[in-house]
Amino acid sequence: MRILGIDPGLRTTGYGIIEAPQVLLTWGTIRLKGKDLATRLKTIFDEITSLIAVYQPGEIAFEEVIPESFPHAALKLGQAQGAAILAAARAQKPIFFYHPLEVKKALTGYGNAPKEQLRFMVKALLNTDQDLPTDASDALAVAIYHLQQKGHVGRD
Repeated sequence: MRILGIDPGLRTTGYGIIEAPQVLLTWGTIRLKGKDLATRLKTIFDEITSLIAVYQPGEIAFEEVIPESFPHAALKLGQAQGAAILAAARAQKPIFFYHPLEVKKALTGYGNAPKEQLRFMVKALLNTDQDLPTDASDALAVAIYHLQQKGHVGRD
């Protein structure tokens, strides 16, 4: 089972690809700063399409956009997420969504854990000392959590 995790954003979209049980294949960020909205969305679509073509994930897991915290920001994040969803749908990949609090709770034991604590756990679970940017570690966290939900790794 190969999973592509995505943390959508209009400035930076994080991604990470892992394989069961918890093998890190690749990670990165799609940097979008300084581009107009249409170009940003096209870049997200193109990059995710390319990742899917190269790595052939079986399923794609997204960090949910949470509108209750920042409604205006959620609208923009939803646009970024929509571009990535379209790439996944076009490739006919199953798509799953997870609330950031449930991901943090499962991986760190605390739903409001700081991003640095989540990054620490992602690195430990994937047995890597690579310097992961926050957006990439969030995407990898979603991918790890998805594998846990599918029963491909031990649950906390």
